Amino acid sequence: MSRGENRLAASLLASVLVSVLAGAANAADVSRVNQGVALLHNGDADGAIQLFTNALASDETPSSVIPDIYYDRGNAYLAKHDSDRAIADFSKAISLRANYADALVSRANARLAKGDRTGAITDFNAVISFDGGNGAAHANLANAYNEMGENEQALAEYNIAVRVTPSPFDYEGRGLIYLKMGKPDLAIADLSQALTLKPDYQDALINRANAYAAAGKYDDAIGDFTTALKTKPGDADLLMERGNAYAKAGKADLASADYAAAARNKTNDPVLLRNMADAALGQHDYAKAIDGYTQALAASPNDATLLLNRGAAYAAQTQYARAIADYTAGLKLAPGDARFYDNRGSAYGATGKLDLAIADYKAALRIQPGDPDAQRNLAGATEAKNSGRTIRN
Repeated sequence: MSRGENRLAASLLASVLVSVLAGAANAADVSRVNQGVALLHNGDADGAIQLFTNALASDETPSSVIPDIYYDRGNAYLAKHDSDRAIADFSKAISLRANYADALVSRANARLAKGDRTGAITDFNAVISFDGGNGAAHANLANAYNEMGENEQALAEYNIAVRVTPSPFDYEGRGLIYLKMGKPDLAIADLSQALTLKPDYQDALINRANAYAAAGKYDDAIGDFTTALKTKPGDADLLMERGNAYAKAGKADLASADYAAAARNKTNDPVLLRNMADAALGQHDYAKAIDGYTQALAASPNDATLLLNRGAAYAAQTQYARAIADYTAGLKLAPGDARFYDNRGSAYGATGKLDLAIADYKAALRIQPGDPDAQRNLAGATEAKNSGRTIRN
């Protein structure tokens, strides 16, 4: 994707090259630069910046290596998430050396970090204009287009990157684009190729699990999540995702077990609470579902779907007044969701308020004409009103 580790490796190689090129021109300055590289490699960006700055201030530093030092200091600033100073140093390196591909790629990524996608795309295209075989530039350009939601352009650039310099990261990136485009089978193929090239690539494994789930291949998804959990046992997010796969596969008991295990390490997470409540609703454990939705609503009070589902759980327990209250509250948050009108109409009908029920069914059909549930419910409520009978849910 962003290939940050690859760019850092390029930075280190550039600095090693400095010592080779400089030779004996000034051993002290070359040593200072190489020490800076070592510090950056070991995570001491501040120490590296100081040594690079000292080298740049020295009159003895050979002019031929000045662009490399600006480039390396830019990477040190980038490691500190100081995008402005990083961009300034990369720009200086580029001004001193024409067609400096590594500096252009790094400046583009610094611009991405600032949200300047247009500037990043300009830099990536500049590299490609004189180095069309630069797979990193194509892959990073694809990432920039991806962040802009330009899926087709992102796919085109990943196609080039995969053809020029195939890497597990590029296969994963293209696979994720396919997944965004609703093509899970193609995503699975690319993510599988990424894992062939790098068998321990955890992100690709997890993303393939999500692709399997998107393709409705829940057993395969469960298998990948289970494999990922061997490396990260007890990981709450993985447990929750596997629980989702179990739930979609109709294995509610196993889903509930995973959600419960995830909850031990991820307390008060509204998504997890909702998933636990959904599993309980699927198991017809309405009291547990209501409790879960209530907890989720405390954490996420403006989630209309939580109100819809809790209303359904209340209705299943014949607590129609509470169900009606939830549906009414939900309509304030999502007035264009026909399900609230249809469900509230059923709750009104169950309490004998047929006129209100009929009005709600008609409202649902205005939003979603031809909806079979609303049509059937409207017909039943109208017939019940005309015949004087009671609706039974």
